[in-house]
Amino acid sequence: MRKGDFSNEIWIDTILNFEHVKFGRDSDILDLSYYEVNKRVIHRKTRKGNIVRIQRDDSTALQSGQCIYQEGDLFIQVNILPCLCVLLDSQNLSIVGEFCFDVGNRHLPVYLKADGRFAVSYDGRLYQALKEKYDGSITLENTILEPDEQITYIRRPVFE
Repeated sequence: MRKGDFSNEIWIDTILNFEHVKFGRDSDILDLSYYEVNKRVIHRKTRKGNIVRIQRDDSTALQSGQCIYQEGDLFIQVNILPCLCVLLDSQNLSIVGEFCFDVGNRHLPVYLKADGRFAVSYDGRLYQALKEKYDGSITLENTILEPDEQITYIRRPVFE
């Protein structure tokens, strides 16, 4: 981390562990969309107008609430913005499997929310197709898609 060549630009090349730091009330917020949390290069203004340039080698997903910069009294934290999502609410594993297959064919990431619903970011055509196929189980809702909720793979049990 360093102050950039421009007087008000903050360069972040490594995300340090700030778990031991108590955040002040004056922390600044860097708003990101769910699909930006894995980007290695981000150039954006924070809510308070600080210009942040993140350029890192690590592709670890940024988390909501994560502190990415601290100098003196200035703390910059990540905020993942809510987006319109298609949510499936079903306990039937066959329906869940078909839903994930249908969404996977569009190459969209599927998220498992804490309440057990499955979410995918809104796509107009996909929504219409899903609504017709899973009528009654599909809703539209603004929600935050956290990186740790993304279903990336299924771990197979190891048999000995």
